[in-house]
Amino acid sequence: MWFSNLICYRFKQDVSYNQEDFDKALEQDLFRSCGGQELSTFGWTKAFGKHGQTLSHFSQDSILVCAKREEKVLPAAVINELVAEKVEQIEAEENRPVKKKEKDELKENILHTLLPQAFKKSSLQFAFIDQKNGWVVVNSGSFNKAEELLALLRKSLGSLPVVPAFANYDLDVFLTDWLTQFNAPEGFAIGNDAELEEADDSGAQVKLKGHDLSCDEVKSHLENGKRVTKLALDWQERVKFMLQNDGSIKRLSYSETLKEENADIPKEDMAVKLDADFILASEEIKQLLEELTQGLGDASDL
Repeated sequence: MWFSNLICYRFKQDVSYNQEDFDKALEQDLFRSCGGQELSTFGWTKAFGKHGQTLSHFSQDSILVCAKREEKVLPAAVINELVAEKVEQIEAEENRPVKKKEKDELKENILHTLLPQAFKKSSLQFAFIDQKNGWVVVNSGSFNKAEELLALLRKSLGSLPVVPAFANYDLDVFLTDWLTQFNAPEGFAIGNDAELEEADDSGAQVKLKGHDLSCDEVKSHLENGKRVTKLALDWQERVKFMLQNDGSIKRLSYSETLKEENADIPKEDMAVKLDADFILASEEIKQLLEELTQGLGDASDL
């Protein structure tokens, strides 16, 4: 339950869900395994997996959900090799070139033949809804994957009035100002990793890892007009992360002190431990996000 990457959204209005109705809504889009000719499937599975009984998990104004994706693995190299062999055979037997349209049809036929035999791989995508403060937080480093989960949730619930949490902030300006002044908002400290980029169309980048970001070299880059696109931050010495100018929050690292708070819960009570870890992690994330948005100020005033 320890989210490692965050794509965050805010509700445009107050929401209130009860678990019975919420689970009934999710049941409309349950996960199922791929059929013979399906490349992938995507649907809801139990929030706590084999340790839970319900699709969603309600705890302290937060709702945990889990979507499962199954994909068939058909390596492109294998498909291309089979197509090339078929093309070579046709050209040799019929003494004519095979055109692109026919190659595409051959590829489609080969895919159709191989799909039922293909290996399958699955992955889980977690998210939680904070009903009190109006957050939706997806554990993903990809906006596309986060939007995919939101689309499924919107389909199940009928509506999901949310917007990207940091869409109205020019985060480049904030990140650049924080690093230039070497002064982050209250409660946050600047870490040792950053990425800077030329403001012109060249897009030349400077990647700094394990670096003293207060040094003259970094100051020189900033004085020459480079903007900060990624900046490592430490919140309250409890959570370290990388804030990116697209609004994503990546590489979350929780302090050992924080993770050890539930260490005394026996492994035999896994459902209890999962619930405790979810409460602990989600409450930290909620507080972090609230303080981060306070540090950024009201987007409507920008």
